Amino acid sequence: MAIKDIIQKNIAEILELYSKHGNFTYTAEEFCKKHKYKYSDSWRRAVSRYINSLGDIETEIAIHQEAAKSSPARVLIFDIETAPLMANIWSLWNQNVGYNLSMLESDWFIITWSAKWLFEEKVYTGKLTPKEAKEQNDSRIVRNFWELLNEADIVIAHNGDKFDIKRVNTRFLKLGLHPPTPYQTIDTLKHVRKKFNISSNKLDYVAQFLELGEKMKTGGFELWKGCMEGEQESLDKMEEYNIKDVTLLEEVYLRIRSWITPHPNMGLHIGENVTCCATCGGTDLSVVGTYKTYMSEYDALRCDSCGSINRSRASSLTTEARKLLTKSI
Repeated sequence: MAIKDIIQKNIAEILELYSKHGNFTYTAEEFCKKHKYKYSDSWRRAVSRYINSLGDIETEIAIHQEAAKSSPARVLIFDIETAPLMANIWSLWNQNVGYNLSMLESDWFIITWSAKWLFEEKVYTGKLTPKEAKEQNDSRIVRNFWELLNEADIVIAHNGDKFDIKRVNTRFLKLGLHPPTPYQTIDTLKHVRKKFNISSNKLDYVAQFLELGEKMKTGGFELWKGCMEGEQESLDKMEEYNIKDVTLLEEVYLRIRSWITPHPNMGLHIGENVTCCATCGGTDLSVVGTYKTYMSEYDALRCDSCGSINRSRASSLTTEARKLLTKSI
């Protein structure tokens, strides 16, 4: 492939390097080093010619940076906060609370929820009023969340598959709501456990480990108690805590996104005749090696937008080459 064709294919990455260095030589050298091309002055001249041909370089850089911060799918990030079950117990340890109402004073309900669309600034929330909290009536905020969830293609939550999604489904069922339109899930807790060995997989610890921030301090169980008693100050603080969790979760997701396998395929939300990154939908893909299965071989493609590795659908082996392969049994 000619140098100019390589530059054109990887223009988003080259513009990012140029915005970092402001120098054609350093830009070309770093690009060649990263992709294992032998650097020469031809690369510098080619980068210079191509970037200068773009006209307003700052505008082009902004366009490509904005494209990297967009999603072809409607991706909803959310978190809920629930009230605990209240029960009459005989001891502090090893209690088996029966389901009869004489022991179980009250069941759990949703106090607040918080959600945002990926890359968008606005955070949506649902919070009980003091009257609703005292009556344990979450029907209003649950119905509002159903409407939001019904628009999502992909849903992200930390421990979402085990906790948050089952919990909201339980409230939907209670209220006689039908399932929202189908969506795929990304449980960041599952992927952190699967790919890494961080000392704790809790969202707060993972965020601090990655130097992304930390969860808001709540002061402990007293906050939940205040919410259940209908204290407006407690309800407001719970909402603030919930919002912080969602914004922090977005940062964690974006940091680990390139490691998530399998990731819901963004290509399904773009349309036909477009080769794009399955993880983010970016179209700037570079061949970085090969991906081998037991009986075939494919190009390994790195996305220059999110850094994830994809594989081509078509095998790089000829039909004749595949016929010569054997398989252990």
